[in-house]
Amino acid sequence: MRKTPAQRLRKEHITSVVYSIFACIGAVFATSLFFSAIATVIDLSDGTFTVMSSVALCAGCFGASFTAAKKRQKDGLKTGLMCGAIIFAVTFLGGIIFVRSFSVGGFFTKILIILICSSLGGIIGVNSPRRFR
Repeated sequence: MRKTPAQRLRKEHITSVVYSIFACIGAVFATSLFFSAIATVIDLSDGTFTVMSSVALCAGCFGASFTAAKKRQKDGLKTGLMCGAIIFAVTFLGGIIFVRSFSVGGFFTKILIILICSSLGGIIGVNSPRRFR
């Protein structure tokens, strides 16, 4: 039985979302693993851990939007911003649920970091050459 164009489009969107979620989780895991290996060797301050977690979040946002935009091959900035908005919503809700605190400075810093890294990932993902189909 053949699939209709709407079914193919929906399947393409679902696979794009699944790939970008795995890319985000993989990038965050890899950078966190790297930073934890550094932290076991060197004695670091609390401020350094904050920077490391921000860098891991940036890597995850970039990886997710790069993967989604590369898979879609159009609208890189829009795709990156949508990925960033979703990641920010998940991060914000997770922070409210688990940490039970909210700071305005942290809110604006995180949204700025996430949107910049996600939009860069989307733009670079669309403009990078496609090697495999």
